[in-house]
Formats: sequence, C-alpha cells, structure tokens
Amino acid sequence: MKARPDMEKEMDIGFKKMLILSGLFHAGLLVILLALALNRSTHPFGPHVYHVDLVTLPQPSAAPPAPVKEIPAAPPPPVQKPPAARPKVEVKKPPIQPPPKAIKPAATVPPPAKPPQKSQEAAPQKETASEASPAAPPNAKSSENVSAIAPAPKLQTGIEVPDFKFPYYTDMIQRKIEMNWSPPPLESTAEAKEAVVGFVLFSNGKIGDPKIEKSSGNAFFDQAALRAVYLANPLPPFPQGFHDASLTIHFSFALMKKS
Repeated sequence: MKARPDMEKEMDIGFKKMLILSGLFHAGLLVILLALALNRSTHPFGPHVYHVDLVTLPQPSAAPPAPVKEIPAAPPPPVQKPPAARPKVEVKKPPIQPPPKAIKPAATVPPPAKPPQKSQEAAPQKETASEASPAAPPNAKSSENVSAIAPAPKLQTGIEVPDFKFPYYTDMIQRKIEMNWSPPPLESTAEAKEAVVGFVLFSNGKIGDPKIEKSSGNAFFDQAALRAVYLANPLPPFPQGFHDASLTIHFSFALMKKS
C-alpha cells in the first residue's frame, strides 16, 4: 500500500518537469518568431536597386591638320651667254717661188755606126729558133688534158605508180619534185648512182612516211633525194576520176654518165 503513493509522487514530479520543459520550449520558439518579425519589419525583403549615373566620356579633340608644305619654285634656267667671238688670226701665205729652170743637157754626138756582120748574126738566130722548138710539148699536153675531160653527168628522175591511169597527174608530181632537187656536187668521173624514195600520197596531196627504199651508196646523194620529196609537200590533190584514199609512189633519182 505504501508503494503506490511513492509512484504517484514520482509521476507528479515527472509531469511537472515536462510542463516546465514544454513551457521553456514554447517560450524560446516565441522569442525566435518575434525576432524574425522585428527583423522583417526593419529590413523588408525586395530587389536591390542600384542607382547609376551615366557619365559621357570626353571625346578626343581632332588633331589639327598638318601644315601644307610649300613646294619651292624651280630656279630659272641659267642664261647661256653667247661664246665670245674669237679674234681672227690672219695666216700669211708664203710667197710663191717660181719653179727652177730646167738645165738642158749638153747634146751628145753619137758614135759612127758600124757595118752589120751578116755571117755572125745569122748563126745566133738559127740557134734561138732551135731552142724555141722544144716548147711545143706543153701545148700538146694541154690539148690532151682537154680531150681527156669526161663529159658532165646527166641527172634523171622517174616515177612509178602501179595501176594508175592518169599520166598527166604523175607528170605534175615529177615536175614539182624535180624543182626541189639539188644534188650534191660530184666529180665527173663518179660512177652512176641511183636512189629510190618511197612515200604514201593521200587524196588531198599530203605526203606521208617518205623513206629511202634504195640507197645510192652516197649519204649526201640520198639526203638530197629525200629532201626534194619533203620540200615538194604538198603535191596536187588527186584527179576527179580517181577515188582511192591513197597512193604508194616510188620516185627514183639517178646520176647517169654521158656516153
């Protein structure tokens, strides 16, 4: 029975403590709320406003224009003074002296003429005639050399076009190539030579692929023949009655000896 009153006392004491703590807590909370209210009234919330004064910057003053330099006037050209007249110096001519008189030589008297000696003069004349007679052999040799000179060689050309029935056209080709042929100088005793140049002739007269088909044995002679064909390009176009696209031509250049 005694334990129960003790328990009630302890419960009363605990309850009182809790009331005191609760009162202190609420009093503290009230103080905090009042402090916040006072702070809000003294410092109201809102955006911060900044007052800015716009000040214009001073503009730099324009630089003064540079002074214009005056161009000095060109000095007047110097006046050329006329050259002073030179005093004329009179050159005295030397006196003309008369030519000296020719001294005539003294006349000489010719000696008396001697009578001619016929017998003594006749013999030397015969000797001079006999001495002049051996001069004949050189003339004889020169005549022999003239007769021994061989005649100049004869130059000939020829054209071969198989299955072509327009002779007047081949004559035109031959004449034009001959006009451009300049054979090299050869000795009169040179042997007969012949070079054959083959080439293709197109319908418009153009020459194609000229070459030496037969050499003469002389490089200069062959080159002269080939050059004549090159210089004759182009030749006359094909005649109207011939319808092939090209022709193969064999042109001969010959050096023949005269009999």
